[in-house]
Amino acid sequence: MKQNTVRCMVLSLLFLGVSIVFAQTPAKYWVQFKDKQGTAYRIDKPEEFLSPRAIMFRQLNNIPIDELDLPVSEVYVRQVLSLDSSNWQCTRSKWLNGIVFYSEDADILEKVRALPFVEEAECVIKMDTVERQPVVAFYYDKMQDNPNLKVTHTLLDDVAAGDFDYGRASVQVKMNNAHWLHRMGYHGEGMQMMILDGGFEHVDTISFFSRLRDDQRLLGGCNVVEPGVSHFEKHNHGTMVLSCIASYAPGKLVGTAPMVQVYLCQTEDSRSETKVEEDFWVSGVEWADYLGCQVLNSSLGYTRFDDTIAQPRAYEDLNGKVSRASRAATIAASKGMIICNSAGNEGSAKWHYIGTPADAKDILTVGAVMANGSPAPFSSFGPTADGRLKPDACAVGMMAAVCNGKGKNSFAAGTSFASPILAGMVACLWQAFPEKSNFEIMDAVRKSGSALDHSDNQMGYGIADFLKAYNILRNQSYADAGVYFSDYAPEKLKNGKWQTMATVYYSAPNNGSLNFSVKSGNKLKVKRISHVAARDAHVVFYRITFPPLKKGEKYRVEEMNVQCGGKPFSFVFGLE
Repeated sequence: MKQNTVRCMVLSLLFLGVSIVFAQTPAKYWVQFKDKQGTAYRIDKPEEFLSPRAIMFRQLNNIPIDELDLPVSEVYVRQVLSLDSSNWQCTRSKWLNGIVFYSEDADILEKVRALPFVEEAECVIKMDTVERQPVVAFYYDKMQDNPNLKVTHTLLDDVAAGDFDYGRASVQVKMNNAHWLHRMGYHGEGMQMMILDGGFEHVDTISFFSRLRDDQRLLGGCNVVEPGVSHFEKHNHGTMVLSCIASYAPGKLVGTAPMVQVYLCQTEDSRSETKVEEDFWVSGVEWADYLGCQVLNSSLGYTRFDDTIAQPRAYEDLNGKVSRASRAATIAASKGMIICNSAGNEGSAKWHYIGTPADAKDILTVGAVMANGSPAPFSSFGPTADGRLKPDACAVGMMAAVCNGKGKNSFAAGTSFASPILAGMVACLWQAFPEKSNFEIMDAVRKSGSALDHSDNQMGYGIADFLKAYNILRNQSYADAGVYFSDYAPEKLKNGKWQTMATVYYSAPNNGSLNFSVKSGNKLKVKRISHVAARDAHVVFYRITFPPLKKGEKYRVEEMNVQCGGKPFSFVFGLE
């Protein structure tokens, strides 16, 4: 009788549409393979796994295509997925040689670890509900779907008039002297950038991005977290981040690279904080590599996780080698990419330090400052556990001008906004010097920092000066020759003229003499102030005076050619 009662209850529940699930334990797992045996791809045929742009980028920068670039073995993937009928692949990583897969089998880890080709496996998120494999992932790539797509760069009205009206973004652009790059004609044209974030609500309709859309520079996007759900549908953190870079609304908000081409990738799951998000992040970075993006912004970081399966990070883990996201970021740099990552907002909290992947090697970790140039109290501190100075650069992150998901001009706080502000500047700087490597660009940004000679763990190298970085790249050997300028923004005098100091160092074999001459289209005056001779070196100080602006001139980009010891150098100064 009891058995019949239970049967009747079950039938009644089924009739009412209530599904009964027995012993389902939905979760996602990371599995790393020992090798790539069985892969269908070869290094000498990169066109099968890299885009034409990515291959060209590698060739131009003499970056070899190696085994890391080969996709994972499909043979291994199929064997893992065949262990249970509920298994399906979520993401994969060619660089770390593994996949993330979903399973409802409570014993799946034991089964996976028993496979002879598996290096390691772990659970990265336990889920409360069953997740079905999406039939069609929401993904688009305009360049791939239409290789003849014509990207345009409409003449910007403000440029035609002589200057940008940055609106509320004026402080954050000029803090790092990025407006001088714009004035010299570098707005991000031809540069491709990937944005990894937590959602880009209404970017497809907001007026601040009309120029981006009309020019066909919004090249593609995907949602790694919820395939099948548009990355334009919800969460506006990515919208605000993108506005710092690519917004073009004169008088309201103009980003730091208003003519850049962008891809958008949602890797952050705003519903929780779990270890699988680092694997989503890796997937996004590798997509950027496949596409040939030069610059990537990530306003994301990981230190603590909501569930108990992943231990929180310890400071000792911040060495760039523990987090899979950090390891992938370092590999991305070796493939030619520049990653700008927010330092984090834990400066005044118990954690205090940067997170991951901000601890990665060979990336630009970005800290935040206030509008007056002082450090934002929330900006996370360095150094990394292995002693590397962080942050690599600072930009405005307190009261940063943004556009939110409702299309409203507003202000926001966080290194999440300092990072894209700087990333846009990096894109413009690299546009000016396409022949330079990513390492040369990053080195110039660090050397341009306001705290280069007095660095600390709060601001690292300090506020990057992109006019100074421009001059460093323009004259990469000038430091070896010993030519230094006190500032790249000359001091304005009461009579309307400007002046700056040049300091020239040279060694004793010059016999105490040095030919230092200046040529320019304008009448510059060079006066030798003093000469200090040491045993094996000489130091000479010069004062250089620039004529005042002409009537009607708002600013002047002053180019100065220098002959020093027979070596030619060329410097650019901004007068306004």
